[in-house]
Amino acid sequence: MINLDAAGLRLYDFAYIWEGRRMPEATIDSAKLEELKALDSRRFTAALIADYAVLALALAAGHWTLSAPMWTWLAWPLLWLIIANRQHAILVLMHDATHGLAYKTHWLNELVGEVFCGGPAFVSMATYRHNHLAHHKWMNEDKDPDWVRKLADPEERSTWDFPLKNASLGYWLRVWQRSIAYQFGFLKESSEKKPAAPKKDGLAKRVSQIRLASYVLIAAALTYFGLWLDFLLFWVVPAVFVLTALMRIRAITEHFALKHEGFFSEVRNVNYRWPIEQALFSPHNVALHLDHHLYASVPFYRLPALHRSLRENENYAAKAHINDGFVFGRHSVWKDMRETGPAQPLRV
Repeated sequence: MINLDAAGLRLYDFAYIWEGRRMPEATIDSAKLEELKALDSRRFTAALIADYAVLALALAAGHWTLSAPMWTWLAWPLLWLIIANRQHAILVLMHDATHGLAYKTHWLNELVGEVFCGGPAFVSMATYRHNHLAHHKWMNEDKDPDWVRKLADPEERSTWDFPLKNASLGYWLRVWQRSIAYQFGFLKESSEKKPAAPKKDGLAKRVSQIRLASYVLIAAALTYFGLWLDFLLFWVVPAVFVLTALMRIRAITEHFALKHEGFFSEVRNVNYRWPIEQALFSPHNVALHLDHHLYASVPFYRLPALHRSLRENENYAAKAHINDGFVFGRHSVWKDMRETGPAQPLRV
C-alpha cells in the first residue's frame, strides 16, 4: 500500500483525531481489519475494465443513432444516463486510487488513477487527493475544503440547507444549475478558504504530463475519424448535465440532511434496498461512506464485509446513521431531506 506520509498526507483510519477528539469506539478485530485491508488489484482492474466496456457499448450505440432513423434519437436520454453513471463509477475508482487502494505498486496506482480514472473527467488526482484527505481529517469543519466550498457562499449554501422548505420545480432547476456550476468551479471562492494545492513533482508530475498528453492524442483521434459530434453529444453532454446531478445526490447522501451532533450524525451509510437506486447512486459501494470514513484503507470491494463486521460492534449498531434508499424505503434519505437539518454553522 502507498505510504502517503512522504507527501505530507495520511491515510486517515479510525485512529485519527477528528475535531480534537478521538473517534467514537467502532472497532473491529485487528486481524479481521488486516484481512479487509488486503489489496486484490485484479478486482480493481476488473471493475475498471467493466466500466470502460459499458462506456464503449453506450458510445457505440450513440454513434449508431447518428446515422439511424430519427426515432432512435429517443434513446439519447437513456444513453446519457448510462454514460454519466459509468463516468461516476470511474471517478469512484479514482477515489480508491487516491487512497492508494488500486495497486500495491506505487507508480501503477498513480498512473491508472491519474490517467485512466481521473483523466476522462478532466480531473487531476493529485489535486483531488490534497483536498480529499483534508476532508477526511477535518470532516464537516472549517478546514474541510469540501464543506467550505459548499457552505461559505450564501447562494450555494441555500441549495444545501435542510430540511427542505421548498421542493418546487423552480427550486430543483436552481439546484441543477448550481450543481453544474459547482462541479466546474464557476463558483466564487476566496483563495484563503481552501488549502493551496501541492506543487506536482516527481511521479505526480510525470503522470500528470501523461494525462495531458493523452488529451492531445484523443483530440487527434477525434479529428482524424470525424468523431467530435459524438464526443460532444455522448461524452460532454452527459458529463455536464447528468453526472453533475448524480454527484449532487451522492454528496447529499454522504454528509447532508443530518443532525451534525457528533461523528455518527456527520456521515451516513445508505444500504439501498432497490437495485435500480444502488446502480444509479452507489457505484462500487460508494454509499457505505460512514464505513469508509472509519477505515479509509479498506478498498471498495471489501466495504460490504467491513460493514458486516462493524454491525457486530454495539456502539456502531446503536449510533450509525443508516438509510435504506434515496427516494424509496422506509428510512430514505429523501425523508431526512424533508425532516432533518440544518447544516451546522460554518466557522470561517
